[in-house]
Amino acid sequence: MNVYTIFGLVAVAAFALALIRFVVNRPPNILITFLQDFVGVFFMFSGFVKAVDPLGTSYKMHEYFEAFAQEGFRPFWEYLANCSTFFAIAMIALELLVGFALVIGWKPRLTTGIIWLLTLFFTFLTGYTYLSGYCISKLFLVVAAAVLLLFASVAFPAKTTTRNNLTFFSVGILIVFLLLSKFSGHLFMCEFTESKMKVTDCGCFGDFIKLKPWETFYKDLILDVFIIILLLNEKHIRPVFGAAVRNGLAFFGGLIALLFCLYNVYSNEPVIDFRPYKIGNDIRDLRIEKRPVKMQMTFVMMNTKTKEQKEFSYEDVIANRVDRNVYDTQIKRIDKILDPGIPAIITNLHIEDEDNDLTDSLLSNPNYSLMVVAYSLGKTHESAFNELNAIAAGTDKLGLKFFAVTVNDGKVDEFRHRNQAAYPFYYADETPLKTMIRSNPGLILLKNGVVINKWHYRHLPTFDELNQKYFSKK
Repeated sequence: MNVYTIFGLVAVAAFALALIRFVVNRPPNILITFLQDFVGVFFMFSGFVKAVDPLGTSYKMHEYFEAFAQEGFRPFWEYLANCSTFFAIAMIALELLVGFALVIGWKPRLTTGIIWLLTLFFTFLTGYTYLSGYCISKLFLVVAAAVLLLFASVAFPAKTTTRNNLTFFSVGILIVFLLLSKFSGHLFMCEFTESKMKVTDCGCFGDFIKLKPWETFYKDLILDVFIIILLLNEKHIRPVFGAAVRNGLAFFGGLIALLFCLYNVYSNEPVIDFRPYKIGNDIRDLRIEKRPVKMQMTFVMMNTKTKEQKEFSYEDVIANRVDRNVYDTQIKRIDKILDPGIPAIITNLHIEDEDNDLTDSLLSNPNYSLMVVAYSLGKTHESAFNELNAIAAGTDKLGLKFFAVTVNDGKVDEFRHRNQAAYPFYYADETPLKTMIRSNPGLILLKNGVVINKWHYRHLPTFDELNQKYFSKK
């Protein structure tokens, strides 16, 4: 699935809703009705795929705040990074609420205004993700933020004429800014290089689908156009149901969205798992590259007298098939992708002890094994280790492997002794540990590298339950 498929499916759903509205009450402006349903359904879909796993969005927001801290005002961004879970829950719940509110036509003025502000915020994030590949300057960030704030002001005036004038003025300023960005070397400092992007994935659809940074940025630009049209024509947005019913639906819809997010953060694992470590997946297989990428190295050479440029392959250069008397200067090297290949899905998982990489040996165990995952022992819920120790004692009698994986912060031995954890602790990077399970700690049952089951620390099984369901049947 890609962004075009998502737009297509949302458009079909919006067309169906608009058709029903047309048959029932003949809205005066069918285009605005379609955009009302399109934007509403899009926000509900985008919010839902993040709401099943708000911690994933929290980690992504933390990554953004850390990137912003490199640009300046570090104490401010570090403070926000510590509140990233709160921001993620609030943002996702609000996204679901305003999407639903727009579909039912609840308070169109307020709803379209909030959606407009949210989309501008998303545009800033996705724009930063993509455009940082051009080595954007701090001046660019400041001016871009100012332009977005100017566009945000369109949401506030009550008079349509004032909103229209603000929109025209904002578009004019945007055009000037884009021209300056294009022709001024003070804003874009280098040619686009994907590896230079500060954040490589915006997390717009959680782990459901990973889009290229430029896809997410262009997607938001398209939504910006749709939403500004809605904002300037909110009087044509037609409600569904009476005012009392709409108010009730909006209240309970927002409450359900918030409770759903809270459940998936604090009570259990995500109800739908889009991650590569979901139950049933073979981690060993996902770590294997299916087909390598094929690259062609090309050199651009120039004749300094005539300024003529010509591309030569790597083989031509090595074999001295380039006439150096004619093409005497190398301008740049271009790496062309002939075949993107099929890369490994899991590339950052390395489980180690003090001396060796144990990933393959641990995942190749033909028997059941249990892995405790704690991405941070300093933030983990230590009380859960009493239950985990009891499970470890039972598995030890059966000769099954039981181990923990965490980040090596230099305090692992102290933690083990304090919690009487008599099983080995291995080390891995924080990112794959956070991806494996949204619980600190969490428990994963493996067999031959396949994820058999996972448990949040609030719902750990007993050894007897594990033995009855799995081990006694092996």
